[in-house]
Amino acid sequence: MRHLKFITISALAILALQACEKADNSPALGQSGKVVVSGQADIGGAFELINQNGQITTQDDIKGKPQLIYFGFSFCPDVCPLALQQMGASLAKVDPKGSYFRPIFISVDPERDTPEALKIYVTNNGFPKGLMGLTGSQEQVDVAKTAYKIFSQKADDPDSAAGYTVDHVSLIFLMNSDGSFADVFTHQTTTEDIISRLAAYKKTTG
Repeated sequence: MRHLKFITISALAILALQACEKADNSPALGQSGKVVVSGQADIGGAFELINQNGQITTQDDIKGKPQLIYFGFSFCPDVCPLALQQMGASLAKVDPKGSYFRPIFISVDPERDTPEALKIYVTNNGFPKGLMGLTGSQEQVDVAKTAYKIFSQKADDPDSAAGYTVDHVSLIFLMNSDGSFADVFTHQTTTEDIISRLAAYKKTTG
């Protein structure tokens, strides 16, 4: 298995940066670059958020199982749903009972993504079984984004009722059961590749 041991900050800055595309297939803001491998990744860390059931959730609460973590937002029309469906399809093959991996969706749009909104969103068809949704105040979300080296920012969108969308990197992080970094998948990673890498990871850690 090709485990990724380190992602430099510069590599993360160019990985998968794109707007959540509209249905007209407007161009993305950026393209995925190569992941730089070296040393140990400084990805992950302390946070305090609120889950879809209104419960305080910290980094310690999600440990104990390997985690698949995706940062996005529920009003994202294309990129986020596709990434979560890809995660769901991969886990359906590798972890059909939903007992080994812990899938997590962290909102970068806490203004609209309340716990109540996420409780509905995480149950969408094709999303991972048992998907946990996390949100919080803007300050709490910013702490989580910093821990995972995630960039996002509001962008004007006259077609949205709120008047904005959120541009963000599209990455699925695989974290070890102790919260340390294990691997990362970009929006250019195929479902077949994710399945292969998750299966190999499960075989070596299960």
